[in-house]
Amino acid sequence: MPELMIYEDIGEDWFGEGVTAKSVQAQLADFDGDLTIRVNSYGGDVFQGHAIYNLIKGYDKGEVTVFVDGIAASAASIIAMAGDKVLMPLNAMLMIHDPWTIAIGNSDELLKTAETLDQIKQTIVNVYKDKTGMEDEEISNMMTEETWLDADQAAEFGFAVKDEEHNATLNKLQAKQWINKTPEIEDQEPQEPKKEYPNNAARLRYLETQVETC
Repeated sequence: MPELMIYEDIGEDWFGEGVTAKSVQAQLADFDGDLTIRVNSYGGDVFQGHAIYNLIKGYDKGEVTVFVDGIAASAASIIAMAGDKVLMPLNAMLMIHDPWTIAIGNSDELLKTAETLDQIKQTIVNVYKDKTGMEDEEISNMMTEETWLDADQAAEFGFAVKDEEHNATLNKLQAKQWINKTPEIEDQEPQEPKKEYPNNAARLRYLETQVETC
């Protein structure tokens, strides 16, 4: 089964690194059959996130399963919503928040920027709503509060489902580690309390006493 790894920031950074819509499109063109997408990203460019989301939603060669391996935050959470199934193990997290930017200009220009941010926010709300079925206002409030969701919470709101198979494996490993611990021996002979020696002379006198009584 082909795998697509979303393990970097979303969008190209100053060093030419990051996951872009162009790079994802090139990989999807070579894939065939069911697709696994693994996400571990703090996010990045919202429009790159939307473009990647749409590319994955348009993949029609098989079922798409998204695994949130660590964190799917900000723009990466948008991409995660593109899966037919979105799975989260018990130690993964999802984070959603309001879009933000840096702006300069006069008051009219800054007000226009604020209005644009509200428009962008609604496009993100639309993505989450399509996945969860939640109301716009509830999603909007969660974004404004910058909400972090573990697997249980993400499943409760409909963003994802818990990866029970992975969780079962973790539980087995934890149980195995417990089983392999050296058991305490209850029938040990009681030991004399360790003696404290205020100085070397007292320690020497004690040792001499022990030799004489042997």
